Amino acid sequence: MTPVDVGDEAGIKAAIALGNRSRATLGPMPFAAYTDAAGKGTLLLAYTGDQVIGYALYALARSRVRLAHLCVDQAFRNRRVALRMVEFISDRHADHLGIAVRCRHNYNLGEMWIKLGFTQLGERPGRGKDRQALVDWWRDHHHGHLFTPDPETVLVRAAVDMNVLRDMAEQRHDSEESRSLLADHLIGLLELVRTAALDAEINAMSGDRRAKFARQAQPFTAVRTDPDRQAQIAREIQTEAQASSPGYPRTDQDRRDLQHVADAVAANLNVFITRDENLGRTLGFVGGRYGLRILRPVDVVVHIDELVRAESYRPVELLSTEYSQQLIGSGHEDDALPLASTGSGERPRDLVNLIRGLALAGHDRVGIFTPAGDITAVFSAHATTRVLEVPLLRVANDGLADTFARQLMFLLREHVRTTGVDTIRISDRHLSPAVRLAAYNEGFHFVDGHLYGYALDVAGPAAVVEHRAVLAARQVGLPEPPPLRSSMPAVAAAELERIWWPAKITDSALRSYLIPIQQAYSADLLGIPSGLLPRNNALGLTREHVYYKRPGGIQVKAPARLLWYMSGGGSTTPQPAAVIACSQLDEVVVGAPDELHDRFQHLGVWDRATVGQAARGGRVQALRFTNTEIFPTPVPRARLRELSQRYASHDQVPFGPLPIPADLFTALYEEGRTP
Repeated sequence: MTPVDVGDEAGIKAAIALGNRSRATLGPMPFAAYTDAAGKGTLLLAYTGDQVIGYALYALARSRVRLAHLCVDQAFRNRRVALRMVEFISDRHADHLGIAVRCRHNYNLGEMWIKLGFTQLGERPGRGKDRQALVDWWRDHHHGHLFTPDPETVLVRAAVDMNVLRDMAEQRHDSEESRSLLADHLIGLLELVRTAALDAEINAMSGDRRAKFARQAQPFTAVRTDPDRQAQIAREIQTEAQASSPGYPRTDQDRRDLQHVADAVAANLNVFITRDENLGRTLGFVGGRYGLRILRPVDVVVHIDELVRAESYRPVELLSTEYSQQLIGSGHEDDALPLASTGSGERPRDLVNLIRGLALAGHDRVGIFTPAGDITAVFSAHATTRVLEVPLLRVANDGLADTFARQLMFLLREHVRTTGVDTIRISDRHLSPAVRLAAYNEGFHFVDGHLYGYALDVAGPAAVVEHRAVLAARQVGLPEPPPLRSSMPAVAAAELERIWWPAKITDSALRSYLIPIQQAYSADLLGIPSGLLPRNNALGLTREHVYYKRPGGIQVKAPARLLWYMSGGGSTTPQPAAVIACSQLDEVVVGAPDELHDRFQHLGVWDRATVGQAARGGRVQALRFTNTEIFPTPVPRARLRELSQRYASHDQVPFGPLPIPADLFTALYEEGRTP
């Protein structure tokens, strides 16, 4: 590819001659425009030897590249000459927002533009007598702008198929499920993506419907994939699908479905959204092998809510559920084969060899198993002098993938407390997609091919926590965190305590409360004391829970810290009254009893009637809390009264939420977390 110099008359004439031979699909262009473009360095020629076989004529305007002509000699088409020219322009002008081109739809070049990485922005009537539609095509250079999703907050990047886009564009009577993906509360959390397969289906439409669907898809992020990789993935998916569905694909719809899924995999997406149940049945398992989950829109909405809210974690063996945790012993490495990341190029044998290598090095390999005995997660972690190294971290790509991923992240943080280090380094080259998302959500950063996160076992003023964080960064060569200050806002302190857990910044504006809970409820909600029967699996495995209370009295405000005071007695395994745990309060929701029970029944232990009994004036409160830490040493009631007299000038035990000063919180927390 060579930009033409204004003095290269032969090159300019060759471009003009080539353009004249292709006037049927090129707009009119005065000869002087070629010379003018050469003078500005915006006439690009493609050569084979000394022969000009293609050219691109464009202009630079308002941070955009405006492509006027893209022409390839008839004898050299289908050899990616046009693609190489477009990529050359993108690379040369990468500082511009993208490349724009306008083309008549009846030229039937939509398929070509899609293959070149362009997407439809919209269309308008042409100026000619026939008023043929002019389609605006755009190849994005992926520069951030005001509406660009923040990669630090996006939890799910998902492609959609045509039936979901049709629901959004036409708002049919049964389209509510698909349109829920556009809800305001998902902004910044869900990034909808348009693939080449979706653009191809839009391009095949006619008239107003094509324009309507293009407008609907315009806000979606466009992705480009390597065509060879996409074709290879499509062949692999087809082969695997035929094992369970001989003759697949049988219809044009099957072939479109195959392209959608292959595009999503090639773009490294983690979710593909469809309402086509047949697609999910046929390609769901195959997509899962590549780390792609095929979900209905409603499942995506719930999935994101779980990602945002699923913050409470206990090590699985302490959760009193039917799940179990055990080391993977010699000869049982094949148990982990379902967790091999074949979508990232890992062979199942590679995973087995990794586990065996860890065994040879003397490192534990921990598997987590379902009640049916199927493996659902595996990890390995060991401490060096500076960091907790994590060379293996996988979860199964199923409905609990995100829950277990966050459990593993929390387990690693708890493991750090016993090692004397402050930093976690995840070095697994084939991380499960859910684990990678969990790490980013937990404040980890990608540096030099590894994910790094802090776990600072310190409770003290901002200056003390900052010093600990700076030392941790210096030990592993990471950029030092920004300075902290005393009296920092509660929201800022809560976020730091979340991503640096178990750090506690005691001179911040973050409030602390003592919360009473009856022993019968703490057993199910917090897992202490443990009972004879297992807890509900869903409630036990989640990292988030809800505590209901009657409105009135002390007004609890989020964010805050909660210390749980368990009353004495109990119907199964009675224990003395004590402060037993610490949590982070994320939200206080006030509403009608039935409304809150319907919304939070999977996170709390009260039934509908009990929630209703707690109402006052038809309203009840729900406290959503996360990151619950069970104290290894409960603080008994007598010691609570003694410390309360010292720091709060009273010795009362709480009969409702009770605000406590930072000094009392620190004293109770330090005693409770000390074995």
